[in-house]
Amino acid sequence: MPPVLVWLIGAAGIAVGAKLWSMASEKANADLDRVRENADGEVRQLERDPETGTYRPRKS
Repeated sequence: MPPVLVWLIGAAGIAVGAKLWSMASEKANADLDRVRENADGEVRQLERDPETGTYRPRKS
């Protein structure tokens, strides 16, 4: 009987993990959709700063 309990606990853990994963992905997609709706549509080009090596918005 104990192996059956181990399998049941494992299956329940996997089910809970899958549910949490699903909820996290739905939240991430909702956040991305919200950001896309609020974006002004302008995509700024980046250029590399030779002194620091980081990328910054181009100073057009």
